[in-house]
Amino acid sequence: MKNILQNLLVGFAFLLCALIAVQWTREVRLHGQVETLTRDLAEKTGALQNTAGQLQRSEAEVKRLEALKVELTDLVKTNRLEIAGLKKDLDKAEARARQGEVYKEALDQANASIKKQNDSILKQNEDIKKLMAERNEIAKKFNDLTVEYNDLAKKWNEQQQKLNEAAASASTNAPPAK
Repeated sequence: MKNILQNLLVGFAFLLCALIAVQWTREVRLHGQVETLTRDLAEKTGALQNTAGQLQRSEAEVKRLEALKVELTDLVKTNRLEIAGLKKDLDKAEARARQGEVYKEALDQANASIKKQNDSILKQNEDIKKLMAERNEIAKKFNDLTVEYNDLAKKWNEQQQKLNEAAASASTNAPPAK
């Protein structure tokens, strides 16, 4: 019995060793799975943290872009108002330019009319100068004629006076006065 007990003990020892070997291999496999799961968990936690960080950065970027969008929208509104004001100013300036062209045309017409009048006045001045020269010539001739007429009248009067004196002396028989 001793042998059976020993064999049984050895058999149980082998079984126990086999059980320990199976448990050890199972433990090694489970330990590897735990390490793999721990590594995966660490990777996923890191990825989750990265994703959370990216999400925060994305949210901050979205907020910044929304603020920029609001600012740009306000700027567009302001620009549209300024463009509308500038269009009104441009329309006014164009109207003034058209009015200026009308004034320029009117001024050109007035200048042409004034130039025509000035030419007419110059021609009239020349005509007046010619007429004055002719009048002066006629006046000079008239004055010369008047002088001649006065000389002739003076001679006539002197002659008439001499004739009257001669007739008076002939009637008085007195010698004529010298």
